Amino acid sequence: MFLSRTKRLGAVATFVTSLVAVVALAGCSSSGSTSVSDQASSNGTWAKTSGTIVFGATPDQAGSDANVKPIEDYLAKVTGYKVEYYPTADYTALIAAAVAGKVDVITSGALQYVMAVNKGAKIEPVAAQLNSDKVKDPGYYSEVIVPADSPLKSISEAKGKTVCFVDPNSTSGFLFGLYQLHKAGLSVESNGKDASGNPTFADFKAVFAGAHDKSEQSVAAKKCDIGLAEDSVAEEGAKKGEVKVLAKEYVPGGPFSVSTSLPADAKKKVTDALQSASVDAIKQSGATLTAGFSKGYFGVQPETVDYYKTITDLCSQIPAAKCSK
Repeated sequence: MFLSRTKRLGAVATFVTSLVAVVALAGCSSSGSTSVSDQASSNGTWAKTSGTIVFGATPDQAGSDANVKPIEDYLAKVTGYKVEYYPTADYTALIAAAVAGKVDVITSGALQYVMAVNKGAKIEPVAAQLNSDKVKDPGYYSEVIVPADSPLKSISEAKGKTVCFVDPNSTSGFLFGLYQLHKAGLSVESNGKDASGNPTFADFKAVFAGAHDKSEQSVAAKKCDIGLAEDSVAEEGAKKGEVKVLAKEYVPGGPFSVSTSLPADAKKKVTDALQSASVDAIKQSGATLTAGFSKGYFGVQPETVDYYKTITDLCSQIPAAKCSK
């Protein structure tokens, strides 16, 4: 089921024909021999108070705050700092918090990381979360789903239909959804905005469910003809007989990103802790595990900004995603 990361990223890269993204990437990261982290002052700043790490998480499913609690407990145990959860109502709020310097650490989708940096957030990725206990690869899949008894057999049949996306700031639930629709021959150029300011399209009606599980539920309830959801949610729905999967696309795994404004010693402590955050390490720290964490967390793999070049490339090629600015 899983291809090598090189092959999977290669499949996406065939769509990318421009070198504009290289310039965009250079614009939001350091160049030369001095890294962003090297530039962080030893007398840096904390989001709240010295010795307190403010932790922000993508609210993509119900209970996200409880799901990341073991990570917070682990960080507190390993670093000796106090760790506080920063509540956000949606992707936009998480990005805004990162841009405003209100968080020291965030766990997010790849797209939210790129968008935050493009808007001026002083953060850098240090590790990407693995998405399986069997394959040591942080990537996952954006899956196209339809109701279990739907007559639709391919994405190309989505023309004129209602498509459920997750959120305009979602990596797998929007950006890669548009990419898959584009590959199927549909226009993904926005032709305006709806009453909420979300993009509209000529070839299909876009609906934004707000979360991956809500997108799956909307498709299962036939409120949408077709929809997008990350693989774990889509495949759970398929197992229940609620939906079926028409197609999927590999997505670089979401990162843990650390504020580059933190004092150098604090940033190193937090970075080292996150890059070593295996399931065993978290258990051994004495962190209290939650059901959501145990079901969906499989450890991390150290990564850098280079791993997210694919996202930057797609952002430059799909204007409707509005993530390249």
